[in-house]
This record gives sequence, C-alpha cells and structure tokens, in this order.
Amino acid sequence: MKEELISLIIPCYNAAKTLPRTLNSVREQSYKNLEIIIVNDGSKDNTLEVATKYATIDSRIRLITQENSGVSVARNNGLRNAQGKYIMFLDADDNYTTPYAITNMMNKLIETDADMCVCNFTHPCFEEYLSSGIYDLTDRSQLLTYFQDFFVYGMPWNKIAKRECYTEDFAVGIHFNEDELFNLDNLHNIKKVAVINEVYHNYYCAPYNPNEKASAVNSIYSADKFWEKKSTIWHMGMKNHEYRVNSIEKFYPELKTDMQYVRSFDFFFWDFFLMAKNRVPEECIAYTCKGIFEEKLFLDTIKDKERFGLILKPYTNEDIETFVRLAYYAFRDIKSYNKKLSMYKVFLGLFGKIFYDLSDKVNDLDILAKAILSLKDNSSAEAIYVNSLFEIEEIENNQNNCRIILFDNNMASWSGVKELN
Repeated sequence: MKEELISLIIPCYNAAKTLPRTLNSVREQSYKNLEIIIVNDGSKDNTLEVATKYATIDSRIRLITQENSGVSVARNNGLRNAQGKYIMFLDADDNYTTPYAITNMMNKLIETDADMCVCNFTHPCFEEYLSSGIYDLTDRSQLLTYFQDFFVYGMPWNKIAKRECYTEDFAVGIHFNEDELFNLDNLHNIKKVAVINEVYHNYYCAPYNPNEKASAVNSIYSADKFWEKKSTIWHMGMKNHEYRVNSIEKFYPELKTDMQYVRSFDFFFWDFFLMAKNRVPEECIAYTCKGIFEEKLFLDTIKDKERFGLILKPYTNEDIETFVRLAYYAFRDIKSYNKKLSMYKVFLGLFGKIFYDLSDKVNDLDILAKAILSLKDNSSAEAIYVNSLFEIEEIENNQNNCRIILFDNNMASWSGVKELN
C-alpha cells in the first residue's frame, strides 16, 4: 500500500526535557512518510536547540519558530504549513506506545473508508475503554452519540484525519478547552469516524511545580481554597459555553436543542475525576459539587434531561453528598484494583440512580438515559457494579452504620495537590 504523506504537528513551549522522548517515539514509527512539523512557540529554555539537533539527523523534521503566542497559534501555524494529505497532532511531552501506532490507525482509516481514525490512550486522570466501531456522522443519532462521547470526540491528539476535515482554525485567545472547541468547529466536515480501542497514545501530565506551574490542571486544584473561587474545570469550561452554542447554531442549527447542554453536563464529571485523582479531600469535592448544582446553567442542564424521559427528583445537599461519597469510593476502588470498568459510565449510573426516576417513555439517545436503563436491566459490568454499591449502602443504612460527611476545618487546612501519578 502506498504511504500517503502525513503531517504531524507538534507545538512546543519550554519542552526541552520531554521533546526527545516525543520525537524518538515518532521516529521509531513503522510508517515512514511523515512530515514532522515542530512549532517552537518562543520557548525560553533550549527547546530550539533540541529541535534543531533532531532536524539535522532527520530530514522529515521541519522547524518553525514564532514569538510566544500560545498553543492555538502554534497549531494554526503548523496547519498552514502542512503539506500532508492527512493531519495528526502530538503534544511535545506525549509519545506513542508502539512503533505501529500510526500504521495501524492509517490502515483502519483506509480499510473503513473513514475521514478520521481515533485510538485509545493512557491518561493520568481519565481512563476510558473505547469500543471499536464506526460512527456514521450523517446519521443524527450516531452524530449525537459521538458528540456525547468526550473521549472519542474531544481530544485532537488521539486522531488521524484527512486534511479537509480541518477547515477551521483553533480559536485564538481561548486558553482552556481550545482543542475541544476546535473539534466542534470542524465536526461538520467529518462524515465517518473509525474507533479502535487499542492504546496507541500516552498522554503525559507533568507533576505540579509551584515555581513553573507545568500543569494548568494541577495549578487549579492547588490554589488556596479553590472550591470557593469558582475556578474549577467545570467553571472554566463553562466560560466557553456561549462559544459552543454559537458554533452549534452556525454548523448544526437543527441540533441546538440536542447539543447545547452536553459539555455543561459531562464537565461536571471531569471536574470530579481530576479532583479525585489529585487527592482533593472528599469534603472539598462535595463543596465544589454543591456549588455547581447552584449554577443556573447546570440546573438548566440537568432539567433538560427530562426531554429524554427522565424525571429529576427533588434532591437535597445530602443527596449530593451521597453521590460524592459513592463516586469517591468507586474512583479509588476502580483505580486501586485496576478494574476494567469505564469510570464515566459508573459515575453516570451513580448520578442517575440518585437524582432521576424513569418515565414510561425513555429515549436512550441520551447517554445518561442509556446508563439508567442499563441499571434497570443490570445489563453491563458498570451497571452491576453500581447496583452492588447501592445494595451495600442500603445494608449500611439499615444497620445505622452509614458514613456521614462531616464538614470541618479539613478544607481550610488542605495544602494542595498531594499526588498526580
């Protein structure tokens, strides 16, 4: 099979320590017809020297230098200079898990005649077990399912796509979730997506350094009393809510009702994942979740689920605490014992069981409705796990041994991120 040219775009800022690992994993790929575009975004360390060294030993590497303007400008610069028929993005601290990653993804894309191929990945905070298959985005239900599956849809770096899939630039001036917004702006160009569950991409998240603030996520959860400042992932992500709605109205006006509240729902769970992974105390997480429940956008979001045949129950702060307690336990249990469960589906099941009832007519097009139906039928590993948690909870309640969250000075005394790895 003829190897078509793939442009691999790597934005770099102060990446001298990690860039060699990244470039070595690229140079080891069995797929050889690569244009490796390194965009040095005004680094202050010796990133330029490292990139120049690699460019002298590998003629496939093209080096672009710009004044420090941010990752979006760097990626746009790479796109404008890309000559390949296909496009891939790679962060300067990530790497591929196998020399056959690009070959296997490319073979899958061609075999299925897809516009894009998506692979699974490792991540220090998120774990999702993707199901191999094909999304036909010309079908309304499959498009909405794809859009709700953040792990497939949301990231730019676990994908290979035809060049014509990317006609819109990364938004400049947005410094959080700009990659997810880029995927939304370009979603209308994609007709078919092939998904493979093999882990080909390793997402690296630098440990928090208070002097360098290497990780934006870590710096959020290390800030003093962050839970009182509305500065978490959900709040930051919702600053882009109007942008999302405008993009949906521009490219999918007929689907605005179905798409506008998707991110304001699932970002609640990403916030929880990241807080739990960063060992934020349970009391702080509960405080944060209660704050999100008070936001009008989130109230509109969970009320909107009733369109799918779900009935929002009257709930109290104690219900939110119950969700946090069980979800925190599930997070530790699944991670500690490496259980092959989708954390997101488990959290959906917990959320649905606590906050919703089912009407007589449920539309399983919605991901939460699907999770609640699964609980009812006990039809998945995640559903069985969630139902077992509630059985244990009921026994403990009957024995008056149910653990109660006590709000005390632990929140005030917490000193920040404890561990990321």
